[in-house]
Amino acid sequence: MAAKFSDTVVNTVRELERERFRAMVEADGDQLDALLSDAVSYIHTNGKRESKAQFLAAITNGKRRYRQIEAESQDILLASDSMCIVTGKALVELEANNGAILFHIAYTAVQVLETDGWRLAAWQATRCATES
Repeated sequence: MAAKFSDTVVNTVRELERERFRAMVEADGDQLDALLSDAVSYIHTNGKRESKAQFLAAITNGKRRYRQIEAESQDILLASDSMCIVTGKALVELEANNGAILFHIAYTAVQVLETDGWRLAAWQATRCATES
């Protein structure tokens, strides 16, 4: 792969990851719908797996409310012309019934090039151990 192509794809995927985090915080269902593959597998830090419809519904109906998602580190591997593997760490703040929950996660995201652009095909995250 040519370096220029690689840089362009990596920058595109990095921006899409930022857009997705922003859309999650803003509960923007239309934007999330455009950023997620129809066949996405979304696995949360508690091990719960959701389909696209389940994930979108939880965010747009207010069941899951993100206050912030801040990427702390992010590496993007261009695995092929049509697949990127993103690994990173982020700070996540969720609104819960008894107040805000703030925690760090490590995650892996798989972005695939579909006919209408790059979309998230898989996500899996885990909470990072707290340091004592």
